Amino acid sequence: MRKGKFMSILLSSAMALSVLAGCGSSSSSSADTSADTSTETTETADTTDDTSSDETSGSDSTASADFSGELEGVELAVGTSGTYAPFSYFADDGTTLQGYDVAMLEELQKMLGFKIKDDKIQDMDYGPLGTSLSSGQLDVGAAALCATDERKKTMNFSETYYDAGIVVCVAKDNDTIKSVDDLTSGDYTVALQSGTIAYEYGTANLPESCIQSYDSQALAYKAVEDGQADATIYDLPGTNYGIKVGDINLKVVGDQFYTGQAPYAIAFSKDICEKYPHIIDDFNKAIDTLRDNGTLDELDKEWCQ
Repeated sequence: MRKGKFMSILLSSAMALSVLAGCGSSSSSSADTSADTSTETTETADTTDDTSSDETSGSDSTASADFSGELEGVELAVGTSGTYAPFSYFADDGTTLQGYDVAMLEELQKMLGFKIKDDKIQDMDYGPLGTSLSSGQLDVGAAALCATDERKKTMNFSETYYDAGIVVCVAKDNDTIKSVDDLTSGDYTVALQSGTIAYEYGTANLPESCIQSYDSQALAYKAVEDGQADATIYDLPGTNYGIKVGDINLKVVGDQFYTGQAPYAIAFSKDICEKYPHIIDDFNKAIDTLRDNGTLDELDKEWCQ
């Protein structure tokens, strides 16, 4: 992907990031049937690891034969964002959706047998995506969505399919900052995007005097690149992707941390769950199978590393 396109994705999704998406690496969590509101921003500080409920728990990945094709003949209106690489974004042709979430949906469709309405995943900004799920205009949403308590008020969620932490990025010639522990002294300025999980961590664990707030992660990256800040913190998959394609001229130091704060899950409208009460359980079993047979790990390696 060209630099202009990637940075425009960062800028366009920055406001979306703090409300609807999180960070991730492949992992499992209990299922959830609560809901979610829709506002604009991608990562959010309002996340919770309470993702279990009787309605969606109890998936048994060994029971593949019991649910394969379970949704045969069911048509679902499916939506994604198309603005958050590497999970859901457009290829260079500007029309083809690709990414971890898109590939995972394809695997789930093959396993469960459902039909995607109009044979097309609908792309939209995070605000409209959340509104469409809450109102029932969309049945299913997969766009690096965090299963937060607030969102659970208006939509239901599958179990977690991806869960990762955040990482510290510094200039390539910076050899003094080795990990997040070095930032606690207050000797370094840290650029953070407001409203994100990284911002939540920074304001809770770093000296207030060292934090610089930005409206987008693209601006936070640029602040470090231009020497206006010493470091920035952001989610691992997005950072890895930007560095991989050459659009972020920084390096990652230390290990990922603050894991479990932004679990990605598939969202379902309340309406579709009422129409097909077993739909979340079917998806959970399919997700468990994709995890157990190594498919989710393969998707992680292909898109996020």
